[in-house]
Amino acid sequence: MKTPTLKERAYGHIRHKLKMCEYMPGEAINEGKIMEETGIGRTPVREAILSLKEEGLIEIRPRRGTFAAPITEFQINESYQIRRLLEPAAAVKYKQQFDKSALLDYDSLFEHLDTSDDEKYYDLDIRFHQSIINATGNPMLMAFYEKVMFTQYRIGIYNSVRGMARKENYYSEHHDIIRALLEEEDKRIEEACIRHISRSHIISLKALKYGNTG
Repeated sequence: MKTPTLKERAYGHIRHKLKMCEYMPGEAINEGKIMEETGIGRTPVREAILSLKEEGLIEIRPRRGTFAAPITEFQINESYQIRRLLEPAAAVKYKQQFDKSALLDYDSLFEHLDTSDDEKYYDLDIRFHQSIINATGNPMLMAFYEKVMFTQYRIGIYNSVRGMARKENYYSEHHDIIRALLEEEDKRIEEACIRHISRSHIISLKALKYGNTG
């Protein structure tokens, strides 16, 4: 297995902190602190920051510094629109491609998951929804969706940090999607996917708008 370069190590460290909102949206990022945390020198850290800037995860503001990119209403609407367009269509069209045993495993994981652990909670959620797109077998689409799901992960963690994560229907909504896939019923698959995505969309908008007042 290839040993990661210093830039790759710095990149992974910063990206994880962005994903988990350890750098909150809009928060300043201190290069010196990253160097202390990782033991990596300034040049690889700066190279990693530039790569993350190209991905839209970091903003470099002249004479002001380096900041975690904000989460905006446009970004939330855009990512959920993509999900609403792609997931139900892929789930219906490729319903026979799903491994039924794997679906049952997901159902059990969702049922018994400790929802107080945000990282495990969103790891499972993102992995399941990515699996719907992976059923298409289209590498370009799968890679694109991984980027969408990274944004969704960050939004979900932000919702949780703001005390507005919607976890009470977590199992039942995923169970409905899984059950519809197991029974290969097109209308139920589409409705379950759209219902789950739409409810999450509304909560994300509320968290952005009202989270700071909680």
